[in-house]
Amino acid sequence: MSFGKNLAKFRKEKGLTQNDLVKLSGVGISQIRRYEADKSMPSLDAIVKLVKVLGISIDEMVFDKTTAIASNKIVDRELLEQFEMVSGMDEEERKFIKKFLEGVIVKNQVEKLVKPKNEKSWSQRFREITDRLADGVEEDSQGDIDSIIDKAVEAVRTKKYAHS
Repeated sequence: MSFGKNLAKFRKEKGLTQNDLVKLSGVGISQIRRYEADKSMPSLDAIVKLVKVLGISIDEMVFDKTTAIASNKIVDRELLEQFEMVSGMDEEERKFIKKFLEGVIVKNQVEKLVKPKNEKSWSQRFREITDRLADGVEEDSQGDIDSIIDKAVEAVRTKKYAHS
């Protein structure tokens, strides 16, 4: 995709008009129009101003999406922007963020291995059980049923009757 088409696409994705882009970047309206019409190529200074406003990398703006390294691998633009901000932090902060991300990734992988895919959550199973119990006790009031359920939940929370 050409620079002009990329500029128009990213501007529209951000919900900006050409005039909004002018106000935020300081690049003239006639220049923006020429760039988007592919009648002119901007200077490096203009490109930098535009990508900062649009929150994208120069690679994304200048190159076709297939040649942009990060944008090919990270589809979530907000996540890409966050990684770009992290890359500007000092070494200790980057190490901390890497360790944190590693922990979250490992936790996610373990959960996928441990939790069966079709298993219902505890709250879903509990709701099904209480609905069946409520159907079977027509002579009790809803208040009585709620009281019994509350006592059962409290017993489970205190592990008074929980199985190990």
